[in-house]
Amino acid sequence: GMFTFGIFTKIEVKDKAVPYISILSPLICLGVTFFCDKALNYEFGYELLIFNGMITFLGLYLFRKKSIDLIPS
Repeated sequence: GMFTFGIFTKIEVKDKAVPYISILSPLICLGVTFFCDKALNYEFGYELLIFNGMITFLGLYLFRKKSIDLIPS
């Protein structure tokens, strides 16, 4: 997710949020895996990598630096 965000966007991210996003994303995936295994009787495979990447990408997008353009280009 972080690699895709860096390659395909030019958005600047708040630097202090990046470590928290990087730690929180796998923890969310762990929780979802545990829930799906117990409640839905479904076991994740490689799609967990895609899910982790999407969570990381979304987290980085949500913590982007907001810039105000006073003079539109």
